[in-house]
Amino acid sequence: MLKKIFWGIIVILLIVVGYYAWRVTRPGAPQQQQIPVVDAVRLSESESYPEASFVAKIESQDKVALRARVSGFLQERLFQEGDIVKKDQPLFIIEQVNYESAVKSAEANYEKAVAAAKNATSQYDRTKKLYQTKDVSKAKLDEVEAAYDSAKATVNQMQAMLDVAKQDLDYTVIRAPMDGKVGESTFSVGELIGPNSGVLAQVVKIDPIDAVFSVSENQLMQLRHQFPNTEEVAAHFIFSDEREYPIVGKVDFVDVVLDEQMNTLKMKASFANPEGKLISGQYGRILLKGTKPVQILTIPQRAVQHDKASAFVYVVTPDNKIEKRTITTGMDLPDFLYEVTSGLKAGEVVVTDGFQKIAPDATVKANISE
Repeated sequence: MLKKIFWGIIVILLIVVGYYAWRVTRPGAPQQQQIPVVDAVRLSESESYPEASFVAKIESQDKVALRARVSGFLQERLFQEGDIVKKDQPLFIIEQVNYESAVKSAEANYEKAVAAAKNATSQYDRTKKLYQTKDVSKAKLDEVEAAYDSAKATVNQMQAMLDVAKQDLDYTVIRAPMDGKVGESTFSVGELIGPNSGVLAQVVKIDPIDAVFSVSENQLMQLRHQFPNTEEVAAHFIFSDEREYPIVGKVDFVDVVLDEQMNTLKMKASFANPEGKLISGQYGRILLKGTKPVQILTIPQRAVQHDKASAFVYVVTPDNKIEKRTITTGMDLPDFLYEVTSGLKAGEVVVTDGFQKIAPDATVKANISE
């Protein structure tokens, strides 16, 4: 008996549930539609210092390979490899005895030529007077004049030979061509060196020094937007271990022609380097920062969607409708923000979460954060 009552109750419940299901789903029955709720943000402008970062390589502004101009045995090396040197500082001395003797010989020949020229000048002056009084012939005057001209030419010749001898003696001292750091020496004291010996050492200018980097054509356009005036850009060099070089540099070179193969443009930032902490050939990162704040429109990165053609967002209109809007973004900003350069304006509301619930023209309820 209890079993029949139980099954009776079950049948009655099924009939009731079926009836109410039919009432809800039958044609013409009123449907209660849920309006989707999404998270959104109201856009506003903020003050920002524009930034851009690129891989950079440290390069010396100048480097000079030291070579011998005269031959001889290397007598002295006046530096330690890696020393900081000053312009005109002696670095190598070639044995000077033969060159000093050559200078003395050239000086003697010059003095002899000067004495001979002095005598020839006196002879010429006397002969001219005698010719005027008809006491010597024209032929004699011509002979004396020729001797006078020859003596003057010999003085010039001896002067030139003396200059060469002095220059060769000066070349025995090889000096630093500029302030910088001297590298490895390839010859030792006592070796015979000369013009064909190759590079003795290299002097590299280290202060100031350049950080060289390249930007693509698109990046160049963005930089021009971010930094319309290069005088208002500070350059920071970041080492490979993310330490920042303590001295701020400045952009002082922008090439005028794109590299045809890479389609990039070379730029340079110059840094003071008094302690030589920046080394030619070293890699790191150049960080460009604007020195004056600018007002920019920002948007959370999570609000921006992408398709094959462009970036877009979903805007909540004043009548709570969804509008798909194509935008253009600029630089990446801290706190996961993008700069918006076109497509939106301050005060508009964009969806940041709940994209799966919406489509263009749909009505939504937005939880808006400012």
